Amino acid sequence: MEQELKLKRSSLHQRLLPDEAMMKAFGKLNPTVSERTVHFFELWMDSRNYSMQLGERQVIGVQKLNDKNLRENADKLCKRLGYLPLWDYQIKGLEIRFTSETDLAMFKINWIK
Repeated sequence: MEQELKLKRSSLHQRLLPDEAMMKAFGKLNPTVSERTVHFFELWMDSRNYSMQLGERQVIGVQKLNDKNLRENADKLCKRLGYLPLWDYQIKGLEIRFTSETDLAMFKINWIK
């Protein structure tokens, strides 16, 4: 049965929600949207001590483009460091949070605005 579920999951789904992490977090490969939402919200809240601002918030039209670039660059760096989105880090607005102090430290060492 588990193999059957695994075969039905797309490669994108596998990349974002790896089987091992899903089983560890939920005990199954197909949690409901509500279960996933609660889990990743709790990860966000629990990781507030390992957070960093990517830039300064401004309300200028051009700044929105810069904000997007900052988020994209942060996401690319995290992926280069081998971090999984949602599981190891989350970006909301101009804040990035990590699930461990070590991951935050490695990001800070490599981050250039």
